[in-house]
Amino acid sequence: MNNLINDLEQIHRWPKKPKDKEDIISFLSSKFEIGEMYSEKEVNNIINRHHLFNDTALLRRELIGRKYLKRKDDGSEYWKTN
Repeated sequence: MNNLINDLEQIHRWPKKPKDKEDIISFLSSKFEIGEMYSEKEVNNIINRHHLFNDTALLRRELIGRKYLKRKDDGSEYWKTN
């Protein structure tokens, strides 16, 4: 995974290997706090601070799909799961 994240804790590319994808999403989820509610804009801002390949929607969907984040059906609030 070290070759996917630079010294500034920014993901520079989306990996091909499933294990690397899981590691990247786990890393990204560590940037969110349990018990904190986030708007979609706040989620996007956190994701954007930690990646360089310009696909915020992919990373947000991965965080939700892999159950690191949950959201209201209308997308108005997001939160980190345990």
